[in-house]
This record gives sequence, structure tokens and C-alpha cells, in this order.
Amino acid sequence: MFRAKTVLVLGAGASVDLGLPMGDQLLKDIRELLDFKFDFNRPVSGDNFFFEALKHHCREDGDNERLNNYLKSGRRIVTASLQALSIDNLVDALEDPEVTFVAKMAIVRAIHQSESKSLCSKRLREHDKDIDLSAFAGHWYSSLSKLLFEGIRLSSINQIFENLEIISFNYDRCLEAYLPHSMANYYGIPFDEANALVEKLPIHRPYGIAGPLRIVPFGGGKSLFLPAIAANIHTFTEQVTDDSALAAIKSSIEKADRIVFLGFAFHRQNLKLLEAETHGHTEVLATAYGISRNDQGVIQQEVADAFRMSGRLHGNNVDLMEMKCADFFNSNWRTLTAEAA
Repeated sequence: MFRAKTVLVLGAGASVDLGLPMGDQLLKDIRELLDFKFDFNRPVSGDNFFFEALKHHCREDGDNERLNNYLKSGRRIVTASLQALSIDNLVDALEDPEVTFVAKMAIVRAIHQSESKSLCSKRLREHDKDIDLSAFAGHWYSSLSKLLFEGIRLSSINQIFENLEIISFNYDRCLEAYLPHSMANYYGIPFDEANALVEKLPIHRPYGIAGPLRIVPFGGGKSLFLPAIAANIHTFTEQVTDDSALAAIKSSIEKADRIVFLGFAFHRQNLKLLEAETHGHTEVLATAYGISRNDQGVIQQEVADAFRMSGRLHGNNVDLMEMKCADFFNSNWRTLTAEAA
């Protein structure tokens, strides 16, 4: 159990071991989705599901000619992506509403495809509804479950998320898919009861989500839903303008005793979204796998500035660790379960 008010901040690295893509792989996946070639108006390459979603959207708008414009936008993405750092950077650079729309649809489609191949899609038996939890051995999801369950009896299960909030910069729904199965298995309760508890866990999504699970199945649903889901996500270069969502994120940071970054890349725009006044005792722990020592020093200072920690009598309490998420949990078990300092 979390004994101190804890905020987990999730970046792409927190989902990569599940089978979800980092930025460069996501860009490659999107390029394959949009690389359409036709034979007598029928696609022989590119993603047919995506093509059907575009056609349906154009029919709803009553503008069938727009389909060709969307396909041209997809071609622009394919050709320009070879020089792009990420799909987000490309969308920002091209400043084209149709490119943005097609790119967002492609992001959602790529995330759904990755979900369908992820650990959360491994089942105990063919066609079984239960996730194969053994597939998560050694993964930080399993460590998180053990931490949550420690000290929580069945009679007090309603308190399991009492001191936890999550800020996820990812679009995938893996955590929401995993936790109910893990809880139902451990406590022997119906899945629906476990799922209802997970739905009460505050998960803030500054850039949106690839559809709520109660509406869009894990791994994606019908193609006609794709445009609507895409309209509700943001790329990281876009300004987030939902005041209530930003206020909720700010509030979670302000209340936190402990802020934990997992697989986070510390993009400055994302840090800016988290800016808030923290307690004098608030500590920050973070994975820094693959980040150089020089960059770690810069990140420590930028995080301290974002949380108004700079100049405090006892230092800035920002600790970066060169390890993956699973190793981080194993190495910091007592710290993560400790009372507030």
C-alpha cells in the first residue's frame, strides 16, 4: 500500500516493455499504416481498416472528395516522416489541419494494434477472458500490484488506491486493462467489482486516451469510431487547454508527498504542464534509463524549478536513477511504501 500521497507520472518508457511503441517505432508503424497504393481504387498496401474509417468519415460529412485530400495528407506524412524526430514534431511542423487529423487517426490505430499484441492481450486459454498474469513476471505492473496489495485486506479493499494518483502521458489503456484482472485474481472478487474500483482511481490524461475501455474495446473497436477518438487526443506539441484537467493535474502535484516518474523523457513542454508548488518535504524519484549524466543534471534542476524546490534549505529532493521501471520498483520498495518524510 502507498502510505504517503503518491503520484506516478508515466511516459512512453513505462509501456514499452508491454509491447507499446516508443516515438521512433510509433512513427514507423504510422508510416506503414498510411503507405497506401491502389489497384483499381482498392488499396493493395496500407491499412485497410484505416482506409474504411476514412471513407466512413467522409460519407458522414457528405464530402466524398475529401477522401483524396486525406490520402494526400497521409502521403505527406509518409514521405516527411523519414526526416522527423516523431509524429508529434511532424504534425507541429506541417501546420495542416488535415495532416493533423490523419496523423491522430493513425496514432490511435497504431496504439490499438500495439494493444492487441501486448502482454495485456495474452490470455490463459484461447478465447478466455482472463489475462495471463504470469506474463507480467518481472514487469513493473506486477511489482505495482504487490505494492498495492501489501497491507490491504479484502475487508478494506475500497482503500487500495487511497493515496495514489496517476498522470499518464500515454494514449494506451494497458494499466486500466491489467489492474482489474490482477485485483480479481488476488482477492477472489468478481471482475466487475474490481473494475469498478479501478475506475475510481484518478488517472489524469493530459493528451487524451485511445478511447475509454467501456466504449472502445482493448485493442480497438469498429473503424467508424476511429475519427471520434482521434478528435479527442492531443500531440505533445499542442497546447492543452482543458482548464479542469490542468487544475486536477496541478492539484495532484500540490498534494503529493512523493512524485515518481516512470519511463518519462522529461520533454520541457510536458514538465511545464506539471508545474506546481509542492510541499517542503515532497520528494521526487525518477527512472533515467538511457539518459546521460550531463542531461540528468539538467533534468534535476528543471524538475526542481517546475516544482518550486530550488533554493530549499534541504536541497531539491530530486533523485534520478539509471534503471528500467521494473528494476526501479525492486530497488525502491521500502521508499515507495514509506510514510511521508
